[in-house]
Amino acid sequence: MSESAMSGRRSHMDYFPYPETRKGQDDMMQLIESSVREGRDACLEAPNGFGKTCVALCGVLPWVKENNGKILYCARTHRQLDRVIEELDVVSKRIDVTGVAFRGRQHMCLNEFIVKNADFVTPISEICGQLKAAHSCSYFEHFKNLAALDNPFEDMPKKAINALEIITVAKEWRVCPYELAKALARVADVIALSYLYVFDPFILESFAPEIGAPMSMVVLVQDEAHNVPFTALDSASDSLALGTIRQAMREAETYNDHISRNFCRELAKSILEVSNGMGESEEENISPRDLYDSIVGASGIAPETQPLPYMSSLGSKIRMGLLRAGKFPKSAIYRVAEFLLKWLRYSERDDYGFLLTSRHKNGQSRGVSIDLVALDPTNVTEPILKQVHSSIAMSGTISPLDAYAEMLGLRKDSIKAAFRSPFGPRNRLGIIVEGLDTSYEGRSATLFQRMVDHCVAVANATNGNTGIFAASYSVAESLVRAGLEKRLKRKLFIERQGMKTIENDTMIDEFKRRGESGGAVLLGVQGGRNSEGGDFPGPAMESVVVVGVPYAKPTPRIDALIQYFDKRFSGKGREYAYVLPSMTKAIQAAGRPVRRLSDRGAIVFLDQRFASPYLRRYLPSWLDEVTSTIPDDPTAVAERIQAFFSD
Repeated sequence: MSESAMSGRRSHMDYFPYPETRKGQDDMMQLIESSVREGRDACLEAPNGFGKTCVALCGVLPWVKENNGKILYCARTHRQLDRVIEELDVVSKRIDVTGVAFRGRQHMCLNEFIVKNADFVTPISEICGQLKAAHSCSYFEHFKNLAALDNPFEDMPKKAINALEIITVAKEWRVCPYELAKALARVADVIALSYLYVFDPFILESFAPEIGAPMSMVVLVQDEAHNVPFTALDSASDSLALGTIRQAMREAETYNDHISRNFCRELAKSILEVSNGMGESEEENISPRDLYDSIVGASGIAPETQPLPYMSSLGSKIRMGLLRAGKFPKSAIYRVAEFLLKWLRYSERDDYGFLLTSRHKNGQSRGVSIDLVALDPTNVTEPILKQVHSSIAMSGTISPLDAYAEMLGLRKDSIKAAFRSPFGPRNRLGIIVEGLDTSYEGRSATLFQRMVDHCVAVANATNGNTGIFAASYSVAESLVRAGLEKRLKRKLFIERQGMKTIENDTMIDEFKRRGESGGAVLLGVQGGRNSEGGDFPGPAMESVVVVGVPYAKPTPRIDALIQYFDKRFSGKGREYAYVLPSMTKAIQAAGRPVRRLSDRGAIVFLDQRFASPYLRRYLPSWLDEVTSTIPDDPTAVAERIQAFFSD
């Protein structure tokens, strides 16, 4: 037993479940424990393979257990949330701790009526609430009856239970998995959940009372925290599709409502007129007030009628009527009204943008929408961080620390620290190839043929699997057109835009299996589902090729973000809103290999811009210290990789 435990106060090492720590882990746990005890925030960088999940849990749990507090552990993907529960399960074999993982309602719901009918017009949370209020969900009703019994959940199989296990138990008991998870969360030490549970204000408002502790007794852990600022912006943004407006017109015809029909008809007409001549992926700034006034004038509706409150009230009545009739309570009229009321309410604020967007999705016809675009992530994050006891934000790619601490809205006295890789230099090889540039003006058929030369050379020099992560789907398609698949001697797996989760997971499982039997190649995109959060240990991915810098396409949306960030973050708009997110995507992709101490990984950057002093400063120390620049020679690249793996 440690000295701290003997004195009646446990420390992080009383929770650490493994025989020994890796280099740097004890230092990081000490820092986290001290910052939590002091009620301070921390912004921490530690490389992939460091063991951040276990370190964070062990650093926070001493204070939580002493004070009957809670850990809200936020992550981006289901796999990351499962990883939290896996680590907590190991900890629980050493000391008494409990935990539960959530997924979104749409991934936990067993009610086929909801699953089959929920769509973008009516969020699943709204439908769920209406069905519960009407006593129309058998799973919820059965849960209530079961919960009325004494200790109904005492026989749950594990101290740490993931979402899939909860769903399995709920199916056996025929109860609502989401309500079961909430019941377990009230008595758990750790709740693992998606960012949206915390950084969507509407979801948090309904979820916070369910966690079994006041927010002042909560420690918030933000894993892969580089994602949080833009996740917060997404949660505060909204979009109204032209298709929804047309649904509202048809709905108004059904109910013979002239006000809603005339308003929506003029709204659709105005949007189409503005969007005429726009390309398939273009945006234009638009004034909400001017659009609204022109619609009211053209529709012949008297301003004193107040069409939007009228439509909102009508839509609510339609939804209730459908629910009473046993039908899905969806109203496009309600959706249009509520969006436009919010659009107008925010129209004078400089921390939002207002756009008309034209885009093609997955080969479908052109889609047009009007968008409310949030520009300030701290509007979402700061109110939450002020409520919690402390917050631990950590990632393998969160440099510069000051920049992310500012964008995350951490308190001024937050602790900032970077931890070096536990892997020695012999575990990693970094190469930047000169003479290649994927900027728009530099792209050509010759360039992509040359890049294919390098990709093939890297794959052939690697015994296990190789990952190729392009700057965009367009760049990935250019590699295929340049002959990538034909020239490879191994099977090529391609991440397609719009790929379903189950389809992607099946593909990745097969890709990983080939690592032990001759190897394969995965072509994905930086910032995609497989370049962040995916775990490819050992031969599952021994080499990575990062093709191009994934700068966002310049649009009014990006311009508005840069201009606002310039004002909000002391002239750092381009760095914070444009460069930093792009480099973070590239570095995340680069970090897919080298997940365990025994792993070795080669990382090749096919874009000379990574070697420029301007971008090189964004490389974290674990990568920068092993990266060198070599000429545009695929043979030389292959020789370096072969020598690295044979050393």
